[in-house]
Amino acid sequence: MLRKKMAREILKNKGQFLSIMILAFLAVSLFASMKASNISAYNKLNDLYEKTNTADGWIFGEKFEEKDVENIKKIKSVKDARRRIHISANAKENDQAQLEVYIQEDNVISKPYVVKGKEFDAEKTDMIWLSESFADAWDIQLGDNFTFMLSGTPVTKKVAGFVISPEYQYLKAGKDLDIVKKNISIVYVSANSREFNEFPYTEIIFTSDAKDIKKLEQDISDVLNGNYAVLCDKDDMPGIKVMADELAQHDQFAVSFPVIFIIIALLVIATTMKRMIEQQRTQIGTLRALGMKKNKIIIHYISYSFVVSLIGTVIGIYVGTNVFGEAIAKIFRDWYQIPGWTVEMDESFIYVSTVVVLTCTLATYISCRKVMNIHPAESLRPATPKAGKNTIFEKMPFWNRLGFSVRYNLRDISRGKLRAVMGVFGTAAGMMMMVAALASYSTIGNAESWTFDKLQNFKTQVDFDTKTSSEEAQRLREKYDGELVQMSGIELSKSKKIKSEKKRSTTLIVTEGIGYFALTDVKQNVVKIPEGTIAVTMKLAKALDIEKGDTVYWHLYEKNTWYEAKVGLINRNPSFSGVTMLRKDFEKYGIDFRPSVLYTNEKLTKAEDDIILGVHDDKDLRESFDVMMSMLTAMLAVFVIFAAILPIVVLYNCGNLSFNERVKEFATLKVLGFHTKRIRKLLSLQNLWMSLIGILAGAPFGTVILQYMFDSNGDSMDYQVVANPLSYIVSAVFVLLVSLFVSYMFNRKIKQLDMVETLKGIE
Repeated sequence: MLRKKMAREILKNKGQFLSIMILAFLAVSLFASMKASNISAYNKLNDLYEKTNTADGWIFGEKFEEKDVENIKKIKSVKDARRRIHISANAKENDQAQLEVYIQEDNVISKPYVVKGKEFDAEKTDMIWLSESFADAWDIQLGDNFTFMLSGTPVTKKVAGFVISPEYQYLKAGKDLDIVKKNISIVYVSANSREFNEFPYTEIIFTSDAKDIKKLEQDISDVLNGNYAVLCDKDDMPGIKVMADELAQHDQFAVSFPVIFIIIALLVIATTMKRMIEQQRTQIGTLRALGMKKNKIIIHYISYSFVVSLIGTVIGIYVGTNVFGEAIAKIFRDWYQIPGWTVEMDESFIYVSTVVVLTCTLATYISCRKVMNIHPAESLRPATPKAGKNTIFEKMPFWNRLGFSVRYNLRDISRGKLRAVMGVFGTAAGMMMMVAALASYSTIGNAESWTFDKLQNFKTQVDFDTKTSSEEAQRLREKYDGELVQMSGIELSKSKKIKSEKKRSTTLIVTEGIGYFALTDVKQNVVKIPEGTIAVTMKLAKALDIEKGDTVYWHLYEKNTWYEAKVGLINRNPSFSGVTMLRKDFEKYGIDFRPSVLYTNEKLTKAEDDIILGVHDDKDLRESFDVMMSMLTAMLAVFVIFAAILPIVVLYNCGNLSFNERVKEFATLKVLGFHTKRIRKLLSLQNLWMSLIGILAGAPFGTVILQYMFDSNGDSMDYQVVANPLSYIVSAVFVLLVSLFVSYMFNRKIKQLDMVETLKGIE
C-alpha cells in the first residue's frame, strides 16, 4: 500500500523529485568523472614505475666514476644504483625538435617503457629509441634512420622502438609554453656507442625503500665526499611533478565541486518534503489512528528521497565514470604520457554514494520528524494557521508606496525563507560557474598578450649547442643584435643552514637586461631587476616564504658551491617559475656565463652558423597556445553544461514549490478578476528577484574559483585570472533567460486554474 502511495506521490510531484535526482546525479557524476580517470592514472603510474623500475632518487654532479656508484649502493636504504649521461640535442630533419638524450650502460633502473618495437639493449650501439608521441607526430616508422645533432656533428641511428619514459609523463620543449608533441622527444641510446666516449657521466639514479629520499642526503654526501651538486626525488623532477600536481588538482575538484550540488539538493529536499508532509498531515494522522507505528510512517517518507537520490546516484556513477570520466581521460592521455590510462573505480565511489544518499535521507527525516511527533488525534485536524504578523519588509518606511505585486511577493518570500535561500544559492552557484568558464578564455587571452607583448619581445629564438662558448655566442649576438640568456638548473634556499626540506629545485635565467626577455611585477607591469639583486617568481617566493629584501642562497646543479643573493624583485610569469639574474651580477660570482639561447628580431636559419642548434620563430612559440586553447575548450564545455543545468533545476523547483504553495491564492485571484498574464507576472517577478540577487552574489566568486583552479595546478603555471565585462554580461543574460523560461513553464498550470479548482481549494 505504502509503495503505491509513494509511486503516486513521486509522479504527482515529479518536478521536485526529478530535481533531487538530477542534483544527486550531478554531484556524483562530477565526483566520478574526476575520480575515475585519476584512479586509473594512479594505478597505471604504479604499474609503469614497477615495470620500469623507476628511480626514487637522482644525484647530479660534474662527473661520476664507477666507484661512486658502488659507494652509493653501500648505503643501507639504497637497493640499486646506476650512472648515466644526459645531454640535450636536436633533431636535424624534424624542425630542429628538442631531444633529451639518455645514454645508459644497461637497462636496469628507469628503463624505457616500450610501446612498440624492441626492448632497450645497451649492446645495440647502432640503435635508438624515441618517444612514441614524437614518432606519431612525425610519422616515424620502426627501422627508419633517425639523425640528430650532437655538438654540431650529425649522428644517425636506426629506430628500434617507440617508448614512454617513466620520468616524463609531462613532456614539454623548452621553447614551448605548453605541450607540443612534435617539438620534443626523449631518446635512449647505448653508452657503448663511440660517439659518447668524451661525455662525462653526470647523473646517478638509484632505487630505495626510504620513505623520504631527501633524508639520505647526509649519507650520500659522506660516501661521495661531497663531490656532487644536488639530490632530487620525484617531487623535484618536472616531468613527474607536473603530472602529480594535475592529478592532485583533480582530487580537489572531485571533493569540492560536488558539495555545491549536494547543498542545493538538501535545500530542495527540505522544501519539497516539508510541503508534502504538511499537506498530508491528515493522512498521517489517519494512518497512526489505524495503528500504524510512527517509525514505519517515517521510513515511508524518508524512502521518497532515498529512492530518488539512489537512482540519481547510480546513474551518476555510470555516466560520470563511463561518459564524462572517459572524456576527461581521453583529453589527458593525449596530453600526458601514461600507458593504458582509462577509467577505474574504487571503494571511494561507494563511500561518496553512501554519503550522498544518506545525507538526502537525513534531510527528509529532519523535515518530517516534527509532524510525526504530533498526537494522532491532533494530526487528524487541520493544522492551526500561523498567527499573522508583520514581516520585516512591512516595517520599511516606504512599504505603503510599493505596488501590489511587490508587496505580495515580499510577503511570500518572508513566509518561504528556505525556498528563497535555495533559489538565490542555486542561481549564485550557476552564475559563479558560468563566469569562471567564460573568464577562462579571457584569462588565456591575457596570458598570451602578457607573454608575447610584454615578456617575450623578440621574433626569433636561437638555441645554442651545449659546448658553445661565451665568446662564440657573443659573436652571434653582435651579428644579429640580440640578447644572450643562460638557463640553468639550481637549488634555492632561504636558510643559510641548508636542509633538504628548506631547498627547492628550480630554474635560473641569466639575462643581459636588454629587454628582449623582460620581467613583469605581480601586476603585470614591465620592470627591471635592481642591480646587485635577483628576481624570484611569486609562486616560488610564497613556497619558500621569501619577500623582497630577503637574503637567499643558491647553487648550480653542476656544482656544490653555494652563493648568497639579495631579492630585489618579486616578479610574475605565466609559464615560468624560478629565479632571474643580470649577467653582470652572475659573473661577479666568478662563474662563466654560458648562454643557452639568443633572442633577436632578425630572421635567420640554422644554416647561418655551426654553433646554432635550432631556430624557432614567433609562429612556433605561439603554437603551444593553440594546443592549450583546444584542451581548455574541451574541459570548459563540461563546466558550461553543469553551469547551465544548475539554475534551470533550481529556478524550476523554486517556481514549482511557490506555485503549489500558492495555488489557492492564485485561484482566488482569478475569481477576483486577475488575468492569467497578471498572475504569471506575480510568479515570474519573484524568480527574477532571486535571479538578480543570485547573479550579484555569484558574480564575484567566479574569478575566485577560477584562480583557485589555476593555482591548485602546481608551480609550473601562474595565470592571473582576468574577466572582461562581456563574461559577466553573457553569464547574467543567460541566467535571466533561464528565469524567464522557467516562468513561462507555469503559464499552462495557471490557465488550468478554473472556478471548480478554486472552489475545491477554498473547501
